Amino acid sequence: MKENHFAGTGKLLKLYLRRDRIVLPIWILLPMILIMLQMSFVKAMPDWQVLIAELSASPLTASLLGPIVPLSIEGAILWRGLLQASIAVMIGAALTMIRHTRTEEASGRNELILGRPVGRYANLSAALILSCGGSLLAGLLTAAALMGNGLAGNGSLLAGLTLAASGCIFAGIGGLCAQIFEHSGSARGGVFGVYGLTMVAMVLNNMGGGSTGWAWLAPEAWFRITVPFGENHAWPLLVLIVLSALPMMLSYMLLVRRDMGTGLIAQKEGSANASPRFNSPMALAWRQHKGSILAWAIGMAYLGGTMGVGTPNISEAISSTFAQMNTSWAPAMAKLGNQEGFIAILIYILGLMGGLSVFAVTTIQRLRKEEKEHYAEMVLSRPVSRVKWMGSYLAVAFASSALILLVLGLACGLGWSIAAGEFSHFPRVLGMSLSKIPSVWTIIGIAALLYGWLPRIASVLNWLILSAFIFIEMLWEVGIVGWSALQWTPFAYAHYSIPIHELATLPLIILTVITVVLIWFGFIGFRRRSIG
Repeated sequence: MKENHFAGTGKLLKLYLRRDRIVLPIWILLPMILIMLQMSFVKAMPDWQVLIAELSASPLTASLLGPIVPLSIEGAILWRGLLQASIAVMIGAALTMIRHTRTEEASGRNELILGRPVGRYANLSAALILSCGGSLLAGLLTAAALMGNGLAGNGSLLAGLTLAASGCIFAGIGGLCAQIFEHSGSARGGVFGVYGLTMVAMVLNNMGGGSTGWAWLAPEAWFRITVPFGENHAWPLLVLIVLSALPMMLSYMLLVRRDMGTGLIAQKEGSANASPRFNSPMALAWRQHKGSILAWAIGMAYLGGTMGVGTPNISEAISSTFAQMNTSWAPAMAKLGNQEGFIAILIYILGLMGGLSVFAVTTIQRLRKEEKEHYAEMVLSRPVSRVKWMGSYLAVAFASSALILLVLGLACGLGWSIAAGEFSHFPRVLGMSLSKIPSVWTIIGIAALLYGWLPRIASVLNWLILSAFIFIEMLWEVGIVGWSALQWTPFAYAHYSIPIHELATLPLIILTVITVVLIWFGFIGFRRRSIG
């Protein structure tokens, strides 16, 4: 009798639904919430026609987010709302895939599952159904929200299906990374690396007018291909489905070509004899993180340099109407100018909000991984204190985050200066990047505090807190909350809207002191609790 490789998929799907009963609804509902926030923002403006005309014509916003297409209230809603919604569903679907494939395998739970009458493909299939089903549900809920606010049904459905397609391709990418890499952290790093490349493609597409071939490589910009509420092109959905199926098919092919518990990229064996320098917890922490640090530094240098070189192509012309818009960020961007504003937002996203914040959280989470796999016990059985072991990882996190920000500032500043032939830009850009260090360190401090006291749920809490910070930022940008609310996040004290020569140093010093206090309490919690 032929073996059924998909046996048990339904039961595993029920198990995963139960395990994700809290996290899954968050990333499914978040896209709809983001769309509704953008809808409220646009509709609340008495002169929204002027708003969308100015935003679409602005060289700054067109370079970052692309022109508004169609030039209507529907286009203004999708212009920013669907971009943010796509990012939420892409990351949510990919991380869900990794959680139920690579993480399960690395922890050994997958062996217990496969010890039952379960097919070889059941685990991957259940995770794909969950991730793609969640993406589709997020798209349909978004479409229902659009239709519920009086927008056309065909455009709303097309927007929702386009959103679902962006989640599905990242579900496939997450499954593919789970087959390639041996550790879940490396798989997540692969996903964020691919996401960074799609952002580059999106910006290149926007700089080219919003309808270039680069859009096909940027799932967050796929709505520029289908053009909901405009031309309503449904045929690209077939191409997007094929594109989404490719990484899924590769995942199945690689699954049967590797050993259980390993990835396609085999883990390199260490040297039989340790180097004399490999004699401390600090050396161990550096060795474990140096690969990811190098990858982040190279990625930031590439992204920063690429965007810096392209900055002189952005016109500096800013209309008086744009400067007087009733938004939280338009007057600040008018004060900075299009080119410096573009660089400021770029460094803010890469160096803080969507880049180094992720690096900070994942680096500290390595502590929990070492503890769960009992490597921490091996180290602590030697004459090594808990504070010294944990402190070594924190020291690497602090130093490496500062180093990566330095690389980002150097690459972006040199790229802009060389392309423009004006090196007065360089110190300002370097200052923008280095000013993010205290904010990133604060996020490291929060992660360390949670690890010290609440290790079992620290990972979830870290991502929820970071998501809350980002959500507050989005609410501020659309004018729903004020600057006082944004100041509850570490983002506000090195914000892109503050010119670098006006940035106050005292709040940054206070953030550094707060970080020290958080680390101190984290040490106390770690010393008092049990290992494991």
